[in-house]
Amino acid sequence: MSSTSSSLDLVSNFTCLTSKDNREEAMRLLKKVATMVRPIMKAHNWKVTTLAEFLTPGLLGMNTNRGWKIQLCLRYHNDENRFLPWEDILGTMLHELAHNIRGPHDAVFYKALDDLNDEYDKIVASGYTGEGFDAVGWCTGGDFGDEWD
Repeated sequence: MSSTSSSLDLVSNFTCLTSKDNREEAMRLLKKVATMVRPIMKAHNWKVTTLAEFLTPGLLGMNTNRGWKIQLCLRYHNDENRFLPWEDILGTMLHELAHNIRGPHDAVFYKALDDLNDEYDKIVASGYTGEGFDAVGWCTGGDFGDEWD
């Protein structure tokens, strides 16, 4: 199952494993994680060509070519009908984005990952839920005064 986002998004394509059950939930999780990290990706000017589900024993994620393709494990390896906890999926996505800064798992990488986690915490603390528009909103309606009578 594949879905192409609009050209305005920072993730161009989403793919989930077509051979697995609950493909709609897998697609929802991929889109949700992309939405939640969108402010971070925007701040760093990162784009991902394909965000894909994968299920490889021993791996939770993989970043190919600094974000050309990011693959995330969404399901338990021993029970493919159960999805991993949301926090694990999100943490893996942040981990894979940190590989855009540094490839090897060394002190530089873990500093970058800590910084991305701090950025994410600040975004969530500001009230960002990943839903709606990423812009200032205004209320409209109400009393416009006598000129509108």
